[in-house]
Amino acid sequence: MTAVIRQPKPSDQSYIASTWARSVLSTHAHQRHLGSRTGKQLGEQIDEVLDRPDTKALVCVREQDRDYIVGWVLYCAGPAVPTIYYCYVRKEERQRGIAGALLRHIGVQQDAAVVCTSDGPSGRQLRRRYPCAVYVPLAEFLK
Repeated sequence: MTAVIRQPKPSDQSYIASTWARSVLSTHAHQRHLGSRTGKQLGEQIDEVLDRPDTKALVCVREQDRDYIVGWVLYCAGPAVPTIYYCYVRKEERQRGIAGALLRHIGVQQDAAVVCTSDGPSGRQLRRRYPCAVYVPLAEFLK
């Protein structure tokens, strides 16, 4: 499968929001990640991120079907370093370099600082692969 990175379309927003929420809520780490928050509160927080004027996204799609999203990254370009809200890749598409390609596309480098607001699997994996990554809880970032 050949993948293409593109800018999101307005119709991609619901997929991004739903897969982010489902991904967080389906992990064993969700208790730590969510604390006492409910799914509704998580949805409100995701909506708040999506409504921010500085929030940006990139999606990775199949070359032969540019509406079939295989992965996405939601981020904002900070004054000095990028901030990654969440990076998602479909389970069957993982281990194919999609997340790395999305992160490189927005300027994340192995030896440079990056902020990550997710304490779930996406965030832990990012911090393992990028030694200069720093975790800032999403609630703290949104204050």
